[in-house]
Amino acid sequence: MIFIDRSIPRAVAGALKQVRDDVRWLEDEFPHDVDEKTWLADVGQRGWLVISRDKKIRSRPGERKALTDANVGCFIVTQKQPLSRLGYLKLLVASLDQLVASLDQMEQVFGDTPRPFLFGVGRTGQLRRLD
Repeated sequence: MIFIDRSIPRAVAGALKQVRDDVRWLEDEFPHDVDEKTWLADVGQRGWLVISRDKKIRSRPGERKALTDANVGCFIVTQKQPLSRLGYLKLLVASLDQLVASLDQMEQVFGDTPRPFLFGVGRTGQLRRLD
């Protein structure tokens, strides 16, 4: 299952849901006011791949501990400026033959990498381990 937190627009998750049945957006599973520690613990327990734009998750001690304690595998979109909805979609569904990150590559890394982990997804789609 692929879990997209609210730092990425709901419309992006909605578009991905049109072509995949294993995508969930934060508010599909949790109330609007859920805190990061709570959803990280729950999603980690479920063994779901997390995609976020919340770069501070790695520097907030409580959230980082929740990520580690819950054994979460997380990909953080690291652009300084938010992307457009189309920009997020292009980044997440980029073709593997372009040698950039895509949802397929994230799933492969998720399956091959012991958790917990944190990877950044750069503006051209490159993956970089952050932890």
